[in-house]
Amino acid sequence: MRKIVALFFVILLNGCAALQSAIETPHVTLNNLQVVDMTLLEQRYAVTLRVQNPNPIPLPITGMNFQLDINDTELGRGVTNEAVTVPAYGEALVEVKLASNLMRIFNQIRGLESSKGQSLRYRLSGGLSISSRMGKLPFEYMGEFNPRR
Repeated sequence: MRKIVALFFVILLNGCAALQSAIETPHVTLNNLQVVDMTLLEQRYAVTLRVQNPNPIPLPITGMNFQLDINDTELGRGVTNEAVTVPAYGEALVEVKLASNLMRIFNQIRGLESSKGQSLRYRLSGGLSISSRMGKLPFEYMGEFNPRR
C-alpha cells in the first residue's frame, strides 16, 4: 500500500512539473509611472504594469516582485501581494508601488542630462507568484519611451 501511495505522489509531482514547464512566461510591460510621494531620502511611485497571458489557461497571480532600470541604472524596486487573475489569452493592469532613494534619482538625472532628448531605455524584471500549486514565473522586458512626448 505504501508503494502505491508513493508511486501516486511521484506521478502527481511529475504532472505538476510538466504543467509548470508548459506555461509560457507572461509579458509584463510598463504602462504608466507616476510620482506619489517625495521626501528627502525616499521617493515613491505608482507603477501600472500590463500583464499579458499568452497561455490557454488563466493565470491566478497572487503577488509579484520587480525592479525597474532606466538607461541601465536601477530606479527602484517594488513588491505587491495584490491578487489578480489574468484570463487565458488576455491581459490585466496591475498597479504596484515602487520605492527609490535620493542617490538613484541623482543617477537618473545625470542620465537624462546626457541623453539630450533621446528616448530612454528601460528594463523591467522580476517574478510573478502564481497560486501555490503553480510556483513562480520570472519575467523580463526591455523597451523605450520618450519623456518629452
